[in-house]
Amino acid sequence: MTSPTLSEVTEEFTDDIRLHEDITGFAAPDPHTVSEVFLTGATGFLGAFLLRQLLAHGLTVHCLVRAPDADAGLKRLEENLRRYELLDTLDLDAVRVVTGDVTRPRLGMPEETYTELAGRIGTIYHSAAKVNFLTIYKWLRRATVDATHEILRLACAAGAILHHTSTTAVFEPTADQPPRGELDPTGPPQALQLGYAKSKWVAEQLVLKAGRRGVPVTVHRPGQMWGDSRSGACQENDFVWRFIRGSLQAGLYPRRFRLPMNIVPVDYVSAAIVALSRNPRAIGGIFHQVSPDVLGPEKILGLLRSAGYELAEVSILKWMKAIAADVTNSMFPLMRVVAEWEKVDVAEFSDVATREFLVDAGLPRPDIDEEVFSAYVAYFVRHGILPDPATVTGP
Repeated sequence: MTSPTLSEVTEEFTDDIRLHEDITGFAAPDPHTVSEVFLTGATGFLGAFLLRQLLAHGLTVHCLVRAPDADAGLKRLEENLRRYELLDTLDLDAVRVVTGDVTRPRLGMPEETYTELAGRIGTIYHSAAKVNFLTIYKWLRRATVDATHEILRLACAAGAILHHTSTTAVFEPTADQPPRGELDPTGPPQALQLGYAKSKWVAEQLVLKAGRRGVPVTVHRPGQMWGDSRSGACQENDFVWRFIRGSLQAGLYPRRFRLPMNIVPVDYVSAAIVALSRNPRAIGGIFHQVSPDVLGPEKILGLLRSAGYELAEVSILKWMKAIAADVTNSMFPLMRVVAEWEKVDVAEFSDVATREFLVDAGLPRPDIDEEVFSAYVAYFVRHGILPDPATVTGP
C-alpha cells in the first residue's frame, strides 16, 4: 500500500493523516467463515446495492442508520430501497438496523450495543459518505475523516476486516499521463480540486496506515457511479445527470465542452466489492472499479439521441446563458462548477490488478452503451425526473 511522504503534504493535512494510537493490528478472520457483517451507508446509493449483494450471499447485515429508534431506522432504510426499486426484491429478515451516527464516538451507540455488535460481526463495509462537490474540506472532515477513525476503532474492537470505499478522485486530475493503477501514488491533497476529494484522500490514508499496522483492510476506488445496468435505478443528483436534465430543460446542448468521465454502473461496483471481500487473498489490497472507456460529451449526446431526445447544439456560452436565465434549471445551482470546466484535467484509470482478482467472479467489465443508457432514461421517466422522449418536441 502506497502513500506520499509527509514532506509532500501541506501542514493543513499533516495532523489529519495521523492515525490514533489505539488502532492496532490483529489477525484477520477467514472471510468464508463470517456470517454477520456491518454496513454503513445503507440509506445511500452504493450502500443500497451493497446490501442487496450481501443478502444474496446469505449474510446477516447490521446496518447503521441515523434515526431516533430502530423502527424509524428501518423505515428510512425501506424508503431508500424503494427509491432504487430494490425493496420488493429483497428479504429483509436478515437485516438488523442499528441506530447511530458515523461521526460520533462509538458510532453513536450505547456502550452495551457497541460491545454486543463487536462480538458478532466479522466484516465491515464502510460506504457512508457525505458527497458534496461544492463544500470545502473542513466542512467534510467530521463526516469523512473522524468517521473513518471510528470505523477503524470498531474494526479493532470486533477483530473484523474493513472494506473501505474511497474514490478515483483521490488522484491528482492531470491529463496526458498513463492510466493510474491501483498502486500509483495519489494526491497530494493540496493538488485536488474538490473538498470532497481531499476528505476522501485523507480518509484513505488513515485506512492505509491502519493496514500497515496490521489491521486487515481493503480499499476500493470506484469511478463515478451511475445506476443499475439492468433496472436503470440511479441517483438523480449525480452531476452528469443534472447536466443532462438541465440540457433537456433548456433544449440545448453545449458544443465542444470538456466533461469526460469514467462512469461505472453501481451494480458492477457493489458486486465487485463483495466478490473481492470474500477472497482471503484480497486482504491488504487496493482495487479499482472503473469502466473500460471514458464517457465524453460527444458520446453523451449520441446516447441522448439514441434514446429519442433531440437537442440543438449551441456554443457553451449560449448554453450557459440559457441555464443562468432559469433558476428552476437542474444545472442552475452548479453554474460555478461549469465555469471551471475548461480548467479541469481528467485522469484515466487502470484496473488490471483488480481484474486479475475477479477472473473467477464472472463479472464482465461494464460499458455505458445504448441499452444501459436507455434503462437509465426509462427509470428517470418512471420517476418523473426526465421527460418521456416521445413527448419532447425537437429543436
